Amino acid sequence: MNRRSMLFALVLLSAFTFTAPARAQESTGSLTGRSGSIFAEFSAVNAGQGNGFLWGGSAGAEMQGRVLGFVLRGTAEPSGNNTQLYEAVVGPRFALDLPWLRPFVEAGGGMGRNANSNGFSGAAWGAAWQVAAGVEHDLGPHVSWRAIEVAYGHIFAAGGVSPTVISTGLALHF
Repeated sequence: MNRRSMLFALVLLSAFTFTAPARAQESTGSLTGRSGSIFAEFSAVNAGQGNGFLWGGSAGAEMQGRVLGFVLRGTAEPSGNNTQLYEAVVGPRFALDLPWLRPFVEAGGGMGRNANSNGFSGAAWGAAWQVAAGVEHDLGPHVSWRAIEVAYGHIFAAGGVSPTVISTGLALHF
């Protein structure tokens, strides 16, 4: 195992070690009584200079307490002619339940695939991380609109790529 992978594994383990006990100490449910959600988003990604935009989406699930929660997210950006990106990350999520909106911040680590066919590198899987921030607005008791989400991360595969993502979508709460 190379040094970068070991460092990544240590950071991910540390995140779970310090956030799991905090989640256990929170009372169940958020201020609105929600505890879990699934979401789907439409995304536009800028993977670097000269690549233009990739189109795709992301989906996942989250468990949310009053402030602290966890998110599991999968992202697929298959539309590029020379580059396609795929990513799966898991990590902590922080959200505030305000009267009209719910701002949130997420950080995750996992695996990603950079399928780059421009001649100098091929497709490969590697470690990945992503940080996202956004705002949700309730549309009903069990549905909210993820009005905007902006994310930045890095996939350590096929030369590496640092995508910037902007998304919008819906979340279903249970």
